[in-house]
Amino acid sequence: MARGMLSSAEMDVLKKNPYVEDVNRQRILYTYEFKCFFMEQYLAGKRPVDIFRQAGFDVPMLGEKRIERATARWRAMYAANGMEALRGPVKANTRKKSAAGTKAMNARTADEADNKVCNKECNKYEQQDVAAKLEELLADVTAYEKRVRQLEKVTMELTDRMKVLEKRANELLVEKEVLRKVSRASRMDRKNRPRNAVLYQFIREAVEACPEYANVKRLCEALNISASGYYAYCKS
Repeated sequence: MARGMLSSAEMDVLKKNPYVEDVNRQRILYTYEFKCFFMEQYLAGKRPVDIFRQAGFDVPMLGEKRIERATARWRAMYAANGMEALRGPVKANTRKKSAAGTKAMNARTADEADNKVCNKECNKYEQQDVAAKLEELLADVTAYEKRVRQLEKVTMELTDRMKVLEKRANELLVEKEVLRKVSRASRMDRKNRPRNAVLYQFIREAVEACPEYANVKRLCEALNISASGYYAYCKS
């Protein structure tokens, strides 16, 4: 939230804060101790508004925009020359000026210069952060795509294996049905094993009923007869 000029009452409140060196309607000068405290807490991961609040400042009174500008300015100064850079220049209002207009103009010029430097530094850091984040995302996407290809390969292998097992299961069902017929025929004729022609007929019926799963070779092996004999029977 942006704030405009400070009121007299607000300036009186701010002057009581030990971290305020000086204040006017447009600008607040913070002590070097507070700037160092702020950067230590900021580098530790705390939010700027929480740091100001911890130092006894009324955040709504200051306004979030003023806190954001101070944060950007101090970050740039710290990045340029560490904590020592936070001392900044000698306060303008400690020097006696010959005219109030000259003092106000110099203050505005200093603010504009500070803002330009801060904006430039902030943009540089933001671009670096975005580039690093993009590199991380691209690496994650590449790893994800590789994992997807691996899973697709495994899925295809499992699907093929399932098809093989499913076919074999159906073949066993056909074999079971043929053996059941043979067993029933054997019980009807206890003296003689069913003749080969009868066995061939059982296989033929299975082939006609389930051509996809009736494996002639396996059926012949299960009944102990030759596959060539079966094919000769079918031609006759």
